[in-house]
Amino acid sequence: MDALIVGGGIMGLLTARELRRLGMQVTLLERDRPGRQASWASAGILAETLRHSPNAVDALREYGQRLFPTLVAELREETGLDVDYVENGTLIPALDDTQAAELERETRTLQALGSPCEFVTGAALREAEPALGPRVVAARLAPGGNVENRRLVRALELANLRNGVQIENGVQVIGLLRQGDAVVGVRTQAGDRFAPLVVLAAGSWSGQIAGADPPIPVVPQRGQILALWPGAHGPRRVVLTPGDPYLVPRRDGRLIVGATRELVGYDASLTAGGLAWLLSSAIELVPGLAEAPVIEQWVGFRPLSADGVPLIGPAALRGLYYITGHGPTGIAPAPASVKLLVALIEGVPPPLPVAPYDPLRFRAAAGTTD
Repeated sequence: MDALIVGGGIMGLLTARELRRLGMQVTLLERDRPGRQASWASAGILAETLRHSPNAVDALREYGQRLFPTLVAELREETGLDVDYVENGTLIPALDDTQAAELERETRTLQALGSPCEFVTGAALREAEPALGPRVVAARLAPGGNVENRRLVRALELANLRNGVQIENGVQVIGLLRQGDAVVGVRTQAGDRFAPLVVLAAGSWSGQIAGADPPIPVVPQRGQILALWPGAHGPRRVVLTPGDPYLVPRRDGRLIVGATRELVGYDASLTAGGLAWLLSSAIELVPGLAEAPVIEQWVGFRPLSADGVPLIGPAALRGLYYITGHGPTGIAPAPASVKLLVALIEGVPPPLPVAPYDPLRFRAAAGTTD
């Protein structure tokens, strides 16, 4: 093998696909089944930046969203699968006059920067989104939408298999193999695997792989999430509130409601408090959802980095690269993250400044030296 990819979520699947397209012989090692962890639990939101002063995470997400139409078209060509990518717009609500005034100021700033967003109140608001309740007094409408993340990872898995990527399911990587200052493979519970290039894309489990230098400061953030069948009572757009909850209407009629953000380790419990908060918040925004059947509830573990910014790029060991730590925004920035990583592997100019995502920032913070 030329490359080993550790982790079969969206980051690992996209990375394997890109490296295979470069002509490499690639093996992807997945502890469970591809795409069945955080990528499966996601809501697949592709939305505008909530802030008028975007940071490194926002920049990655916005670039990734621009790449999605091309990715979707390529996957349809490679696999014949439709991943339910829809541009149905986004709505950010204000629940009182103070929030409305701040939202209007932000909207004007974004418009001045060229964003095609709109601030609406009164009849214009009710016409744009009839399902909203009386608590919503104003809103910002903007481009955006969502992708059916479960169909997306299925399509990526199939594309990889058809393109010659070797995928090993149920293989847990427990450590790295090294010679001097270079990585030469990985140690798994099923035996050693060898390659001169190793990419750690193991999501919230990335920090558990022994021998990584620098150690990966990524922890699981539990997200409880559920799906309703709203019938005629659901919103037309993706509804986003700062700090959540969010409402994501799917093309098949479901409405995704999520998600909690909890640091509880790998406790996969669905809690009364978490589900009650999701449901009460959703009903406050869209009262008609009180009659909607709950059709699914689940938990995912987002890979949250110590500073909230992903780790993308080379590690201290030659041949070792990281792409992990995306927290609650993993689907939207995925194409951009992988483009950045592959550029660094190839040694070509990257599409974004690399410094904010450099994994070695944690080595420097810890005072580690060669």
